[in-house]
Amino acid sequence: MAFRRALATAALVAGSAAQVAQFSDSGYGISVNVPSDTASSGSGSIYVQISAPSGTEWIGFGQGSQMSGANMLVVYAADSTNVTVSPRLGTGHVQPKVNGNAQISVLQGTGIASDGSLVANIRCDSCLSWSGGSMDPTDSSSSWIYAYKSGDALDSTSTDESISQHDSTGQFSLDLTTGTGGSSSNPFVAASGSSGDSSSAAASASGSATQTASNGQATATDAGTATTIPAVATATGGVSSPLASSNPSTSGSGSSHSASDPNQATRVAHAVVMPLVFVILFPLSALTIYLPYNEKVRHIHAPLQAVSVILMLVGLGLGVKLANKLDEVDGYHQLIGYIVVVWMVFFQPVLGLMQHLHFRKQGTRSPMGHGHRWIGRAFILLGIVNGGLGFKQAGTVGSANVPTYSVIVYAVATVVIFLLYVAVIVVMPRVAARKNGSNNNLGEKPRPRSQGYEMHNRSVDRAGYA
Repeated sequence: MAFRRALATAALVAGSAAQVAQFSDSGYGISVNVPSDTASSGSGSIYVQISAPSGTEWIGFGQGSQMSGANMLVVYAADSTNVTVSPRLGTGHVQPKVNGNAQISVLQGTGIASDGSLVANIRCDSCLSWSGGSMDPTDSSSSWIYAYKSGDALDSTSTDESISQHDSTGQFSLDLTTGTGGSSSNPFVAASGSSGDSSSAAASASGSATQTASNGQATATDAGTATTIPAVATATGGVSSPLASSNPSTSGSGSSHSASDPNQATRVAHAVVMPLVFVILFPLSALTIYLPYNEKVRHIHAPLQAVSVILMLVGLGLGVKLANKLDEVDGYHQLIGYIVVVWMVFFQPVLGLMQHLHFRKQGTRSPMGHGHRWIGRAFILLGIVNGGLGFKQAGTVGSANVPTYSVIVYAVATVVIFLLYVAVIVVMPRVAARKNGSNNNLGEKPRPRSQGYEMHNRSVDRAGYA
């Protein structure tokens, strides 16, 4: 009798293992089973196992080819033995939000193993259709994404726990047809065998906690009695062994993947062009007004500012392209950027031109000149601050999207240009005035047209310092 049971169990294990589509990378794995009824009807539940090695802060897999619109399952530690499964919806390259409409069941065999690895066995009743997308259960090349963060355990039972920026991301496809078949209520326990005896494994196969993500809690249904509990699965029957191999070449239907961000080139280009314009080109172009050259506005200042505006528009195009990809077109960084660009393209040059024409006729500075100078400075400063907000939006300092060196370079360049700017417009005029033995020309006085000095009213000599 015992021998027959052993043979039956072995057959069940072999059969179930063949009904799983798998993918794995560096120990982060997913296995998907599509029951026969789901495949034939095109609706119903699918079963998902997510696994991650020790030292994982969180691991997430999502259905779709990009974060925007992806149906995600994020797993992290609830405590030293249990895990939390958080269903979320991707809205772009920002922290995904909890999906209050998701219907999932966290099955037995879920938990944290003795080696610290995380395993989550999940029945998903809302993985074939969700807000923003759908999946064909018979798709031989279904699109998936994944991301993970290494670090200390979150130890949280809340499904809306805040998670840090990922360390790595990737894309892959699964041939769901290779994972189709069977009718087990927990194929992962049957396939792998929990770390308990056969009787506990059988008990685990029939147990589940049904979750509806809402306000950081989950609803558990057991023997017809509904109670509200934290979204935690307790490994009462032992933790399942991950089915997805750590070797991608043996990961069943898992296909090639890329751990690189497909938007990285656009992100880097935008992050280079815009700081170049606002931190370096605009301020230095403004300082050309102080050059001892009578035709500096027409020959130097205006052409340099024109080049800066063109580069700024290139940076804007890159930013809009990136924002569209990340579904962040109306983010705070983007909105401030739109305002700054509109001013610098349409209004700042008009004020400068009007001052130039006024100076050629009157030889004095007009209200347009005051506006061109002070409002221009304000918008350059706003652009620099918005660059910092761009770093904040992209992620935490030290992450893949915001390398520490990039923030250091940005900060150092800003400080150096600021000190140079202050030295030219404040220190140098005062030093030159002392050499001439008089400060009379530092007041708000009009300048003769012959000196060719348009935008600023302080003067010390005919060389043009102010």
